[in-house]
Amino acid sequence: IEVCRADGSSSGIHFHGVPGGHEINSFVIALYNVAGPGQPLDEETKKKLTDMRQKQNMKILVSLSCTMCPETVMSAQKAAALSDYIEAEMFDLAHFPKLKEQYKVMSVPCLILNDEKVVFGKKNIQEITDLLEQTKP
Repeated sequence: IEVCRADGSSSGIHFHGVPGGHEINSFVIALYNVAGPGQPLDEETKKKLTDMRQKQNMKILVSLSCTMCPETVMSAQKAAALSDYIEAEMFDLAHFPKLKEQYKVMSVPCLILNDEKVVFGKKNIQEITDLLEQTKP
């Protein structure tokens, strides 16, 4: 599923798998962030994200039964909703076992930055922003 803006342009948010389980909230929040006023965000973090001018791709590998995954997914999606240069793709590992093998995933959430940097554990929007600032595609 690709979440698009009202004009049909991509928001950079993709769901690879069924947005169910604990990720149903991530799906609803993605719609809210793209089509509505969105989640509140402090001005400093918002400026850092909107000022980014290099393409960044985040793959968030999840399990629908994981209670830690949604915060990472929602944080990555919020970043994508704010910037045309950021993509956030959620992958349900139950449907993409090759990604689990490729990135040697031992736990979720697993965040892959620009198909190179692998980061494990729950991340909030400030941590996502810091990782994006540190990572050059």
